Amino acid sequence: MRSTNTNEVVLNSGNTIPVLGFGTYSFENDRKTTEQAIHMALKLKPWANYAVPNEEDFEPLELESTWSAMEKCLELGFCKSIGVSNFSSSKLQTLLDFASVPPALNQVEMHPMWRQTKLREFCGDHKIHVTAYSPLGGPGNAWGSTAVVENPIIQSIALKHNATPAQVALRWGLTKGGSVVVKSFNQERMRENMGALDLRLDDQDLHGIEKMEERKIMRGEFHVNETTSPYKTIQELWDDEI
Repeated sequence: MRSTNTNEVVLNSGNTIPVLGFGTYSFENDRKTTEQAIHMALKLKPWANYAVPNEEDFEPLELESTWSAMEKCLELGFCKSIGVSNFSSSKLQTLLDFASVPPALNQVEMHPMWRQTKLREFCGDHKIHVTAYSPLGGPGNAWGSTAVVENPIIQSIALKHNATPAQVALRWGLTKGGSVVVKSFNQERMRENMGALDLRLDDQDLHGIEKMEERKIMRGEFHVNETTSPYKTIQELWDDEI
């Protein structure tokens, strides 16, 4: 739900967050200021703090007790809101079946080439806010792609509005009621990204984006294996929402 400030959104916890955020994943930051969260419905051993885990790094995850501990943190005032990341509709439903406090948000890959229609509808029905990571498709990441910003439809819309392809992709995410988190720490690009707040897409633009072929870019193959991971296939990892 949007707040009276159109650049903020109100979570189901009553707290507000900006609709346009700047990520910390790729930037050196004080570890104490970075909050822990459930980033995927799986568990790794404590030392597995690298991007691609080894097969022996996986441990069983007890989601119910983990979420209960997060609810306790909320109760004790250690945090203002609790949420998840990379949860499918099915995994969210599993969580909601036992949660006393529903997640305030679900942070997932979302951009014009991976529109998350089913998940957005589910989250909307349960008042769970959707935050998009890699809203530009993750260019510059090892797993990322420039396919979103180089798509002819996105570039044509950008030319029409005298905007940049990045601004069009970000504005699309905002138009769908989500918030977007971009990782750039280049001041010029940060100013460019903020320009998305002033851009308005019309029905023709949105209809054109809906025609774009969908493709998930961050597929997470490294979370799948036959022995130690709870997920043996990509389809299991994303509950066939891929």
